[in-house]
Amino acid sequence: MGHGSSELDVVFELLANHRRRRALAVLKTDDRRLTLNDLTKEIAVQESDARITEIPGEDVCDIFLSLQHIHAPKLAAFELIEYDRKRDIVEPTDRLETLEPYLSLATGADFDPEPRTGQTGAQ
Repeated sequence: MGHGSSELDVVFELLANHRRRRALAVLKTDDRRLTLNDLTKEIAVQESDARITEIPGEDVCDIFLSLQHIHAPKLAAFELIEYDRKRDIVEPTDRLETLEPYLSLATGADFDPEPRTGQTGAQ
């Protein structure tokens, strides 16, 4: 991906979803083929900040289904990952490297330790 405005729009669209950012970050960090189940568990742990055994199965299933039906196909369409739908295996491609500067910025914002305004826990 180059730096033209339409390509930059695609980058922003791809990184707009927190689950896609996490999936890309995990794949970039691990730099290896993963089953969709393993990727799901990594994302579930990151999203919940808990051990996988403490996360409700329904939440894990929701993550898996969103990866399987939405995020993995979209990332594969832009050739950032290879996605074997029959075996539910994902693997980063060399093209993922082109997103690195944007992905680092986006994932850095995801893990900002500062509390966000309006999220006090009170309903």
